[in-house]
Amino acid sequence: MGMLLALGMAPTLASWQDSKAHIDSVLTPYADNDAYLIYAVLLQSTNGSSFVIRSETESWPRATSENIGIKGDRGFYKIWGQVLKDYAEQYRSPKVLTRSIPITASYELITKHNLEAIFKSEGTWRTFTEFYPESNGYFWFSAVGFDPQKTHAIVSMNHCCGPLCGGGQPHFFEKKNGMWQEVPVHAELQIWRS
Repeated sequence: MGMLLALGMAPTLASWQDSKAHIDSVLTPYADNDAYLIYAVLLQSTNGSSFVIRSETESWPRATSENIGIKGDRGFYKIWGQVLKDYAEQYRSPKVLTRSIPITASYELITKHNLEAIFKSEGTWRTFTEFYPESNGYFWFSAVGFDPQKTHAIVSMNHCCGPLCGGGQPHFFEKKNGMWQEVPVHAELQIWRS
């Protein structure tokens, strides 16, 4: 059975390799050290030992600070308004992650196209777990929005671990003593869970 699966997936695996060069040439490599430090904090908070991460950031071309799923009062906007504006701007176009996440756990970057190819195969989640048995699903992020001083940040992290298993939401960070730390905020946030 494993042999048949591997043989059946061979054309798909070959097409993954072909598509990677095309995708990498179209998208801008994401080069922001602070963003990768924030991704590391979020991944470490999940206590995983092996991660599969979609290489393209989440995006929506029409994102604005008014329609991105974060609403707050005047006090919230006083602190987070510039960050939210940059977050929406970053969200408008996808970027491709590089292997720059500073974590000790192993991780693999996989293109959105390759993930879709896995889930279009017959086995769907079974096929995914055969390729990535220790991953507990896959993650994807938005690009990170910052204030001009790079002391506040907003990022979206999503996780899918099965047909009815997953969730995602925006996360808020402050840089304290040179380290990024997640902080609570008083705002209405668009969150998804399944």
